[in-house]
Amino acid sequence: MKLRNLLSKGALVTAAALYLAAPMQFASAQEAETPAATASEMPAMGLPELDTFINAVIENQMGSMDIPAATVSIVKDGKVVFAKGYGYADAARTIRVTADKTLFRPGSTSKLFTWTAVMQLVEQGKLDLNADVNTYLKSFQIPDTFDEPITLTHILTHTAGFEDGGLGYLIIADPAKSIPLREAMEKYVPRRLNKPGVYSSYSNYATALAGLIVENVSGTPFNDYIKENIFDPLGMESSSFYEPLPENLIANMAEAQSREAGLYTGKPFEIISSFAPAGALSSTATDMANFMLAHLNSGKFGSGQILKPETTALMHTRLFSQDQRLSGMAHGFYEQFVNGHRLVGHGGDTMFFHSNLMLDEAENIGIFVSYMGAQGGKARSEIIQEFYNKYYPVPLEAITPPEGSKERMAKYAGSYSFWRHNESTLEKALGIAGGINVVATADGTLLLPFGGGRQFVEIGKNLFRQVDGTARIAFGEDKDGNIQDLFLDMAPFMAASRTPATAAPLFGLLLPGFSFFMFLTVWIGWLYRRKEFKTMTGGERMAIRLSLGTSGLNLFFLVMMGMILATFQTELFSDIPFVFKAALLLPNLAAIAGLATAWFAVKAWREGYWRRGRRIHFTLVAFASVFMAWFYFYWNFFGFNYL
Repeated sequence: MKLRNLLSKGALVTAAALYLAAPMQFASAQEAETPAATASEMPAMGLPELDTFINAVIENQMGSMDIPAATVSIVKDGKVVFAKGYGYADAARTIRVTADKTLFRPGSTSKLFTWTAVMQLVEQGKLDLNADVNTYLKSFQIPDTFDEPITLTHILTHTAGFEDGGLGYLIIADPAKSIPLREAMEKYVPRRLNKPGVYSSYSNYATALAGLIVENVSGTPFNDYIKENIFDPLGMESSSFYEPLPENLIANMAEAQSREAGLYTGKPFEIISSFAPAGALSSTATDMANFMLAHLNSGKFGSGQILKPETTALMHTRLFSQDQRLSGMAHGFYEQFVNGHRLVGHGGDTMFFHSNLMLDEAENIGIFVSYMGAQGGKARSEIIQEFYNKYYPVPLEAITPPEGSKERMAKYAGSYSFWRHNESTLEKALGIAGGINVVATADGTLLLPFGGGRQFVEIGKNLFRQVDGTARIAFGEDKDGNIQDLFLDMAPFMAASRTPATAAPLFGLLLPGFSFFMFLTVWIGWLYRRKEFKTMTGGERMAIRLSLGTSGLNLFFLVMMGMILATFQTELFSDIPFVFKAALLLPNLAAIAGLATAWFAVKAWREGYWRRGRRIHFTLVAFASVFMAWFYFYWNFFGFNYL
């Protein structure tokens, strides 16, 4: 799933990035070129030396990015011109990856099949893209938070306005803990943050909801529907949304692995069945080639027809964009512009697999890639750019800041947070680290933190281009003309807006850091001056006990959370361990002790406890205690608010 995929989410998502680690050691260049790894040797029409080029790119990525396995298919002018697997499909390294047999997990690229199913029912007159989705729901309804209803148009463009969610249930390892799609959609209905159609905010829930609608309207379980109406007509015999996989496919599934203690360790098959329409697909590169060929050929593949020509064309047509000068959303597909070429497709990430599928209608080209490895997300985007640099190169136009830009840059500076976040549960805490920090530089550019830092130059009103690249960003204004929003050309499904002051680094990092420092000084001071405790009055003793208690509870919670994240890492996205639930008692106790400490700070001044310096120190500890109580409340740490 994209996710986790996609741009930034704070502390737990940093842990979640570890789930993108991978299997065995990469194959050597000689091993990758063996005939057994090649499923197609057709000549690449208009793409000279394609085999040599792709081999070189993949082998370089496998070596430099520690990628143990990959699979690729490329189609052009109605034919498969390249299909090949690299590396090994199992931990023992006895079975090589082959493009036509080895199954990978495309993650959110699965969504394209859900959207295709939706459009099939649209062309049959069974679905209306502009109808309230509640029309198609049977056992529950989406709350009417706003006057405007959510439609399939909003879901197709990720503008439904849902908050994000997934901690403890999105990707699991135990099939026994999976619940049916209908039950999951009813159980995990997210809060609605925005009116539909206003901001793009990537939503796995919304896509899974669309899959449930396909199931409801067609009268066929979603997985069966996809098989009967897409896989079978396209001859995709090695593809499935079922989890666990059907018996005939299990042996060909590439084993997900993660490097631990220097060695690759096999990981269990990822279960996404409760949200299957959003990312549960398992498939081979050649099966995905069939899907690309159908979409590039007006919905037809061989004798199979999955969409009418007019529906296929509509599906690839832009439906929404935050700024018309940037890429936007088609009907489920999203746009990317590479070297002047408009591509439509979808990337995808699970915990261990990273994939991309892109279609270039003008050149009649389709590219599918899937990697295992912690840096697979980088690799899947890099290979597309490398391909176009090789076969469709475009010189980069040099640009410099226009006159007066230095004075204008200040209005854009600040922190922006993606609308893909959570407000109602503990997952809100993923935003503690803050958002995208935009810095106005002295030379009249904007500095953004992507990839170690990228400078952007003004090329139009509220429009910027990367100095040494083609990436674009744009800013949106509020009704008073103030800069409010940030839109990224590379992520048309992820709008960002000014980070609220309460979520800015001051409140999310600096003050918590100060508070924990004060808590630490309490215990250090106690160790040095504990003998003085016996000479204190009753009130003074109680005040010291409270400061030790609230400090200890806060420090213990910090240590516990650090240990939990280090120990469980991405497992938190599949299940909430007991120790995590137990740790959530600590903020509640710390808040109670903190409020009592604040009361004794008042008494300390009224009744003249200790000398002035110690009273000031105690007051700062009390402030830190009260601040942390607010902090826990704001970030939903109170109670057991993780579902």
